[in-house]
Amino acid sequence: KSTLLRIMALLLINDEGELEVLGEKVSWEKEQLLHLRRQMSMVTQTAFMFQGSVDYNVAYGLKVRKMNSRLIRERVNEMLEMAGMSAYREADARTLSGGERQKAALARAMAVNPRVLFLDEPTSNIDMASAAEIEKYIRTINKEQGTTIILVTHNLFQARRLADEVIFIYDGRIIERGSAESIFDDPRDQRTLAFLHGDAVMQ
Repeated sequence: KSTLLRIMALLLINDEGELEVLGEKVSWEKEQLLHLRRQMSMVTQTAFMFQGSVDYNVAYGLKVRKMNSRLIRERVNEMLEMAGMSAYREADARTLSGGERQKAALARAMAVNPRVLFLDEPTSNIDMASAAEIEKYIRTINKEQGTTIILVTHNLFQARRLADEVIFIYDGRIIERGSAESIFDDPRDQRTLAFLHGDAVMQ
């Protein structure tokens, strides 16, 4: 699932088949990749932080895009406040706790106003309280920013809480897809049912 996510985010080249992203057939040409990648952001299980402050990290993508300094300041302030990280603005990003790091990474990812946000197990390595805060932030991003979010998770409860649509992937194949309600309450495939019950999934 993580490999699929990285291919969708144009970080890995697919071995076979065709890839269409944001309505464009991917040719893997440099100009197209830059155009498409600038419309996406990704946060992984353990987010990498650049050397420097939280403020520097959140502003980084905007500076690369050569945005006006006043607009950068406004956007960084907005994202830090939304993530509940305003008090950590000047903190060394590499000294943050796991939960703080993930919130800072989400603020950085959203600062560039992506059309699509890819999240790869964003709460798997943090405590429950921090995970709850991250989930709240994810909901806010989706509702207030209108961002499409593609989330990889093994946490069934999290998938049910957050997802509008659920896709169950097993052994590299899509087994079933549908609304969270239909997948969790009325799965059509026996493999989905087995997974939901914690049983061994048979081929």
